[in-house]
Amino acid sequence: MDVSQVRDKGLCMQCGTCVAVCPTRAIKLDWRVTTGYGVIVDRERCTDCGICLDACAGPGFDFRPEAWWREHNADAACRDFLGPWRRLWFGWAADPEVRHAGASGGVATALLTGLLELDFADAVLAVGMSDEQPLQAVGVVCRTPTEIAACRGSKYDVVAVNTLLRTVLEEPGRYVLVGLPCHLQGLRLAQRRFRRLRERVVLALGIFCGLTCEPRATEVAALQAGLDPADLRSVSYRGPGWPGGMRLVTRDGRVRRRDYPEYFDRHLAAHTPPRCRVCPDALAELADISVGDTWLERFEGSDGVSDLIVRTPTGERAAAAVADRLRLQEATPEEMVESQAETYRVKRDILRGRLALRAAAGRPVPAYAGLDLRAGPRDTLVGTLDVGRALLYRRLADRRFPGK
Repeated sequence: MDVSQVRDKGLCMQCGTCVAVCPTRAIKLDWRVTTGYGVIVDRERCTDCGICLDACAGPGFDFRPEAWWREHNADAACRDFLGPWRRLWFGWAADPEVRHAGASGGVATALLTGLLELDFADAVLAVGMSDEQPLQAVGVVCRTPTEIAACRGSKYDVVAVNTLLRTVLEEPGRYVLVGLPCHLQGLRLAQRRFRRLRERVVLALGIFCGLTCEPRATEVAALQAGLDPADLRSVSYRGPGWPGGMRLVTRDGRVRRRDYPEYFDRHLAAHTPPRCRVCPDALAELADISVGDTWLERFEGSDGVSDLIVRTPTGERAAAAVADRLRLQEATPEEMVESQAETYRVKRDILRGRLALRAAAGRPVPAYAGLDLRAGPRDTLVGTLDVGRALLYRRLADRRFPGK
């Protein structure tokens, strides 16, 4: 038994955890522009030990109040969608240059740089874009502030950053993992199995996620801008300033800039991995600290503000250590949820409908114990419209912007 069955059921989250934990290195990933990362299992090397399945969150996750991952944080406040928390803030980097350069106020950059400089951690596992293939997002081990700065900004592209957990297992040190909700679910399952991961990953920084995209979305964005994707040298999706925008640079020096969120149109949004469409975790509930854009009218015109959710005692210690590098305002749970109104619609209303449609079609559905995701008639209608819209714009993109 191995994760190929998860892949075949359409439940792979492309997080990369299985690659890192396989003791015989029998699992590899095949990257494609159209779909992202695909799992390949070498049956001659595989021993059917089941470790990859133990660390796989694709079939679902336990979100019950008494779930195993909450046992050391039982006194944290908690509510649906928001998840557990100990402190809620709106914040931005104290350094104006760091704030301007970031995607949403530079909070993640300031926090991570501070943790390295204050000897809280030795390295940060972050996400960058491949030098060889600018449409491919890859995991990066950052050991200096300069390397962290090179990874700042959102990446609207699937990435198997948890493959770097192999580095954690093999190289002693204190690591911070930066990941989306899917990555953190994989991390926590792997930590449950491996003591070395529990000891060496000293902080998990979660990034809010409404939806991510297949590499094909970036290819479409380049074609919309009148560029041949094969000519690209670099891609960035957000910043500087807020909300910033996409920057496409070709090998011969041509630059195309496209404002966010306008460039993230329905052609791009249609290229979302199917498994991503049925994930309920928007705010990285399994993180020690979670961050994401603050979408509130009162902060419009600023140089960027982030929601900052401190979830665990470990997160509290880290936030306290870098407090002088951030500017923070207390927030209420209601304000935090209000700032993510559109994400809530995607991760609850539309999600319930999509789960119901998937079940009705006889396709495997991930299980989320502790969450009430039963669909009513309106949810089913909203989910149906969302599925239809995605199929339509995917086909339109293939016709208007065919791959090179």
